Amino acid sequence: MTRPLKTGPVLALIGAMLSFSPASAHEFWIEPEDYAVDRGEEIRADIRIGQDFRGDAFPFIPARFRSFSQHDDLGTEPVAGSIGATPALTAMPRAEGLTIFTYVSTERSITFQEWEKFEEYLDYEGLDRIPQRHDARGLPRDRIREIYFRCAKALVNVGPVTSGEDRATGMPIELVADANPAAIEPGDELRFRLLWQGEPLPDTQVALFHKPAGGTEASRITTRTDAGGNVAFTLDTPGAFMAAAVHMTEPAQEQKADWQSHWATLTFAVE
Repeated sequence: MTRPLKTGPVLALIGAMLSFSPASAHEFWIEPEDYAVDRGEEIRADIRIGQDFRGDAFPFIPARFRSFSQHDDLGTEPVAGSIGATPALTAMPRAEGLTIFTYVSTERSITFQEWEKFEEYLDYEGLDRIPQRHDARGLPRDRIREIYFRCAKALVNVGPVTSGEDRATGMPIELVADANPAAIEPGDELRFRLLWQGEPLPDTQVALFHKPAGGTEASRITTRTDAGGNVAFTLDTPGAFMAAAVHMTEPAQEQKADWQSHWATLTFAVE
C-alpha cells in the first residue's frame, strides 16, 4: 500500500531533488521491485536518480513530470498516485504481456561554474563534439548554463505471455528494445534503437549498466549507435539492466541557456 508522506518530509525530498543535476547524478530511472509479475499482482517501482545504477528514491510529485504513463495492449493511461506516495509507482496490470512505463520530467537547469566540471561530464556521456561546438559558438568557458529533461522507461512482463514487444511511446528521446526481455536468455544479444523526436539518432553513446541478481554493484560498458540509431549488447548473465543515452542540442534563444540536453534510460531484467 502506498503511504502519503507528511508535508515536511515531502518538502525536504523536493529540496533534495532540486540539488540533483547532470554533474552530480548521471542517471535517472524507473526501478521496479519485480520486472515480471503475475496477472493479478500489483506492480511497484521507485523513481531513482544517482550514478552507476545506484541512487535515492523519491515520491510521486506531479509538479516534477510532464507525463507519467502506463502502456500495454489496451492502450495508454496516466499513472495515478497521491502527492508524496512512495514508491512513486503502484499500478495493477491491465493485460498479460509487456507493460511499459514512461516518465518525462519537467525542465531543470544547472550552471557549471568551471569548464573542467562541464568537460568531465561531457566526456562521461560521450558528448565529445560539444567542446568544439561550444567554442565555435563563442560561448564563455565559465558559468555554462544547461537545461535538461529526463525521459525514463521501464519494461515489466505480466503473466506467462512473453510475445509482447517494446515500442516507441512518443517521448522526446527514447530507447526501444527489439525484443521482450522476458523472452531473452542469458548469453543472447539484445538490440536497441535510439530515437530523437521519433527518428533514429546516429553516432550517439549508449551505456549499458548491469546489476547481477542479488548484487549491489553495477558494471558499465558503452558503445555508439550506427547510422540507423541501433546498438546491440550481449547479455551474458541474469540480473537487472539499464541502457542510457544523452543527446545535447542548442536551445531556443528565449530559453536563455547555452545548451539543452535530453536523457534517456530503459530498465529491464533478464532471468
